[in-house]
Amino acid sequence: MKFVSMLAIVLIPFSTILAQTSEMPLPNPEQLAWQKMEMTMFLHFGVNTFTDREWGDGKEDPKLFNPSALDCRQWVKTAKDAGFKLMILTAKHHDGFCLWPSKYTEHSVKNSPWKDGKGDVVKEFTETCFEEGMKVGLYLSPWDRHEPKYGTDEYNNHFINQLTELLTQYGTIDEVWFDGACGEGPNGKKQQYDWNRFYETIRKLAPKALIAICGPDIRWVGNESGVARIGESSVKNGKWHPAECDVSIRPGWFYHAAQDEKVKSLEHLMDIYMKSVGRNSVLLLNVPPDKRGLFADPDIQRLSEFGSTIRGLYKNNLAKKGKYKKDKDGIEIEFEQPVSFNFVNIREDISKGERVQSYKIQVMSGNQWQTVASGSVIGNRNLHGIPEVAASKVRLLINKSISEPVITEFEIYKVTPFGKWGSVSIAAHKPCTASNVHPGGTEFGGNKSLDDDMQTRWATSDDTRECWLEVDLLSEQDIAGIKIMEFEPRIQKFRLEYRNGDKEDWKNACSGGKAGLEFQKDFPAVRARYIRLHILDASKAPSIWEFHVYPSSKGN
Repeated sequence: MKFVSMLAIVLIPFSTILAQTSEMPLPNPEQLAWQKMEMTMFLHFGVNTFTDREWGDGKEDPKLFNPSALDCRQWVKTAKDAGFKLMILTAKHHDGFCLWPSKYTEHSVKNSPWKDGKGDVVKEFTETCFEEGMKVGLYLSPWDRHEPKYGTDEYNNHFINQLTELLTQYGTIDEVWFDGACGEGPNGKKQQYDWNRFYETIRKLAPKALIAICGPDIRWVGNESGVARIGESSVKNGKWHPAECDVSIRPGWFYHAAQDEKVKSLEHLMDIYMKSVGRNSVLLLNVPPDKRGLFADPDIQRLSEFGSTIRGLYKNNLAKKGKYKKDKDGIEIEFEQPVSFNFVNIREDISKGERVQSYKIQVMSGNQWQTVASGSVIGNRNLHGIPEVAASKVRLLINKSISEPVITEFEIYKVTPFGKWGSVSIAAHKPCTASNVHPGGTEFGGNKSLDDDMQTRWATSDDTRECWLEVDLLSEQDIAGIKIMEFEPRIQKFRLEYRNGDKEDWKNACSGGKAGLEFQKDFPAVRARYIRLHILDASKAPSIWEFHVYPSSKGN
């Protein structure tokens, strides 16, 4: 038990409590257990693995499916060793090919050469999960591009029949994953899904299974980048509806040999961890098996590094060296000698609801408290990476809560190297001006590259090759790093420019050539209020998902 958990109730001034209510939304036992898992794994595997496609059309020959060395134990042990607690297999994707011998279609493993048509991937997967203590989830696509009944009332019966097979033949299923894809079937028609009947079937056959994403229990965070919003809440529309952040370890969801060199870097994965698990959400990381039916070596290596790095985050809680005390304002830790740290972990007991609505993490500097991080919701976990600071006192100050907070962990760590994991761009949501914006209008404004949302972007008009984005940081700050995430590789040459007064000439902080999908660069710190990303040349009209600016670790 963490030391702070023995403090349990943190007393705060009555004036900060918004309301004491018995109607506070609470997680059900299954939602609570799911949120505490924190990391789950997706496995996109099927006929697309063998056609080298992302979306099949339902016309594939089942004989194409023939993994040469399928080993579900390799999947499960690799995931388990990396810290994942639940795995979700694509039992049927949009192409309609079933990884179990469904009696309701011929488009399945029973007509493949794998194990002479007697194999059952779902069976091997679920049995291995049970043996290894891994929770089980199944993905069943409502969209079926192979089934002739799709687009008719009869299809809903067909779908429920297949759902029933999965929920009655394979033991306890903990999560059923639905996406909202609804395209045309082989008859050219779209389907009206009978969601209520789907839900009723699940509640009857697997009453403890959680229903995601088109479902009442788990919601989609809203992007496929693995990034939750700052202040992500588990309460939506007055109900407990926690967020899941899905993202693939590769550019695609299914395995493609050409992407073996494009597995996400450890730093990228850690940034995702900080912005999913570290923002009160659950990470769903996709790792696709290859044509052998195995995880590829680059994925295994990265998962091993990822799991090891996460474990390393929590090895040495420096707060244990200090003396805890609680008062009307929150929790304070005092040390005999100043302690240096750059990473903060805080959690509240969400079984009692999501209570904290505003907080600050502060250190004693001289005789004054200085804020080093702040937030709104804490929830299951909030993580903060900060420039390294030495402090003799550290405190969690609760500014606002809807009831008495129950803080279970308030911990500080020094992580080396910390890099940019989870760092919030100091340019985020700041005022900006773009020299050119696509005629689509405000939908593509420069501010879209500063909104911490990988689903929105700044775009320029089609004939643009040179342009700039100017950001007002609102105060002078020491900056020493940038990140540029392009819509697609277009930038050929750029400069990062800076100045303090709006009448001063621009100075050069750093420069570069091609940026690409994810470009990051550190440079000697400069002090600036205004910064400008000046794109000097591009192969096509520049368009940027996100432009981040990071402070110097030695900044004020």
